[in-house]
Amino acid sequence: MSAALLNVVATPATAQQTAMIQLESIDNSTSITGQLISYENGLYTVDAEGLGMLQIQASAVTCTGIVCPVQAPAPMDYGPEFGIYGSRTVGTTLIPNLLRGYAASVGATFEIVATDDAAERIVRLINADGSLRAEIDLQTRGSGSAFPALADGVAAIGVADRRMKDSDVAKLALGGISDLRDTANETVLGVDGIVMITHPDNPVRNLTSLEVARIWSGEITNWRELGGGDYPITINSFSESSGDRAVMMDALVRPNGRDETDDVTRWKAYQDMVDAVMADRGGIGFVGRWLARKNDVNLLDIREECGLLSPPTDFRMKMEGYALSRRLYAYTAPGEMHPEARAFLDWTLTAEAQPYIKESNFIDRDLERMRLEDMGMMLVHTAAVEPDFSGAQYSDMMQQLRGADRLSVSFRFNTGSSLLDVESVRNIQEIADRMQAGEFDGFEVFLVGFADSVGTRECNTSLAQSRANAVRNVLAQSVSDADAERLLAVSYGELLPLSCNDTEVGRERNRRVEIWLRLPNSRSDLR
Repeated sequence: MSAALLNVVATPATAQQTAMIQLESIDNSTSITGQLISYENGLYTVDAEGLGMLQIQASAVTCTGIVCPVQAPAPMDYGPEFGIYGSRTVGTTLIPNLLRGYAASVGATFEIVATDDAAERIVRLINADGSLRAEIDLQTRGSGSAFPALADGVAAIGVADRRMKDSDVAKLALGGISDLRDTANETVLGVDGIVMITHPDNPVRNLTSLEVARIWSGEITNWRELGGGDYPITINSFSESSGDRAVMMDALVRPNGRDETDDVTRWKAYQDMVDAVMADRGGIGFVGRWLARKNDVNLLDIREECGLLSPPTDFRMKMEGYALSRRLYAYTAPGEMHPEARAFLDWTLTAEAQPYIKESNFIDRDLERMRLEDMGMMLVHTAAVEPDFSGAQYSDMMQQLRGADRLSVSFRFNTGSSLLDVESVRNIQEIADRMQAGEFDGFEVFLVGFADSVGTRECNTSLAQSRANAVRNVLAQSVSDADAERLLAVSYGELLPLSCNDTEVGRERNRRVEIWLRLPNSRSDLR
């Protein structure tokens, strides 16, 4: 069963059991038998033998059993038109590029038509025979506009450069749509991050969140106070409705008890912000990394209070370990969906789509590799700072992993639960597909659990081990028996923190399961 359709619980359900049902995929390739726990908002919740609790999209399966709910009505007859509404960050470049790639994949041509409103464009996909395959109403008025459009039914896909908030849930409720978070209707298109930028000649290379907060509040006014030249600091920001501003303020400024001074220069256009910083030796601002990497500006690392550096690298963002990283989301309403919109959204998750994400200067889903010996400060920090440090556990980790490659993917669980988040479920399916294609042949595949440092080391090591075991068990169900034998679940608990453990955000980043590849019998050999 495609993991894009599922949410997976790491442990079996304890809810009251009901009658057995069988769910079979539409293409008859996969079936799951289990006890039906509930059916709500187009999702079956099933306690499946050997897999634990699953949530399965009803539109992707047929149900057999006496307690099966009434099946959905026959598919609607859709025309070629559908809407994509929401984020300027996602919709300005990324969505058009992905639509162009999708058009090529189905043998269609692509054209984009501007209107008098810069936030509204029409995208047409034309079949080889000249017929209209799709006409997309593409509107980019900000992430918040995605959810009323979904509720009103004018958009088949809503795009956002942040995860939906409680206020968005209220907007959806007006259209009878429930919370889409942690459901199969929440798709991650890619990853981006907000980066702090300065003039390329500024020698300052990193700032703490407190230093950023003190700049934004007007307490620090000259770069010499931070080890830079004797230049007054010019603060560049966006309007209060900006999603980029909200990410930066909520991550760096407001947690330090500060807010933005009135003495800032506000910009409407992203490029105007970049141009202003590039023209001013004392300038500082923030933009999406997708834009910053196209311009000659200085990108600042975030230096956390415990001494860890959080650099805005591709690898760090794919691991979701950068302080200002963010997922780029697509949301759909439960139930039946415009078939062309569904086909396009499914295509965005394929390997074929990744070059178009790169072309848009966002972070794609391709895997990168890193060695243990390349981690530098993370290794030093673990041994020097963590109060519950175990030399024996550290030594074992170094022996087991120093000849291994760490992949730029992680598996995470919904806050306060043993339920893998939707993106992690998709990551499991992607890893399974890569294994079945032979990409990892010859390697041992380690599922390595890590935890935060709240509580005892023993307890955290055990918790991280249980999560690693859960990921291994789910992954093993999707690969051959021979590949499953190469899956090894281990835990190193509090070691290798991505962030400081003194904030909830940092602790959440540290609770994860990673994948490492190691050649057999190579644990004592540096490659």
